[in-house]
Amino acid sequence: MLTLLLRHYRRFAVFSGGLALFCAAELAGSGLDLSLLGYVGIFFVSFIVFSMVAVGVYAVIPRYRGLLEITGFAAFATSALLFYASKYGFDSLLHGIGGGVILLLLTGLVWAGLHSKLSRKIGAETTWRDRYSGHVPYPARLIWRHVIPGAAEPSDHCTGMMARYDEDEEDPDTVHVTFKGRKDRAAKYTLTFLERDQPSACRFFFQGTEADGTVVDGIFSLRTTVLERNTCFLSCVEERSGLSIGSLVERWFDDSLGYQHDKLLEMLDARYGETYGIRKSSMLATE
Repeated sequence: MLTLLLRHYRRFAVFSGGLALFCAAELAGSGLDLSLLGYVGIFFVSFIVFSMVAVGVYAVIPRYRGLLEITGFAAFATSALLFYASKYGFDSLLHGIGGGVILLLLTGLVWAGLHSKLSRKIGAETTWRDRYSGHVPYPARLIWRHVIPGAAEPSDHCTGMMARYDEDEEDPDTVHVTFKGRKDRAAKYTLTFLERDQPSACRFFFQGTEADGTVVDGIFSLRTTVLERNTCFLSCVEERSGLSIGSLVERWFDDSLGYQHDKLLEMLDARYGETYGIRKSSMLATE
């Protein structure tokens, strides 16, 4: 659980930092006479409190985790408005309840903007590029087995969400995969392998429909370098087109490939941990 929460450090930092700064700005505008050190103390205490709130929100309603960074962005913007309102003598109009109203309005505007038709149009012309690399204290053949679609049964895939794997009847390098989504939704992709050099390298083109209905395409590549007999350095790169700006932002805050790396380690630990011993910390990984 701790590793999962660490994957969302960007999201928690933006949410907590934005709201902590907002609280400090509101108190400053209320006429509270404190030194700079006092306001810094308020910021840090608020940051800790809102960090716990962020973790609680993610634990209870992970589906709406995107609201955390959106609220954080809105809080930073509201804090800037409050600062300039104080500087130019309009603080009495914006502080207090007014500041809270502005925060709510900006949160709604940012959310609407990230999920608007314009966002989807811009996103369709944008290519998302994500990369992740890290040490894996297991043999390369096991990494291949649990990462590459078709190398084992669907239930053996590291995500734990692959439901079906079907080879194309006409093209041996093309397969059709289905990943489970929330409730009855599912993501379906057609994969065309461009490179398969087991267990060192793999690259495939994918196109299909996300669980929310978004049509996407892209390229995924994996490279495995053997460092010792049972230790490898894994490097993954994914390029994906068709996502809205809102989805791109959420994927960055999710640290998607980093999350998949953690899921891979969890599966390897559960199945082969007794054979290969305690794994090294996944925090050796680098983006």
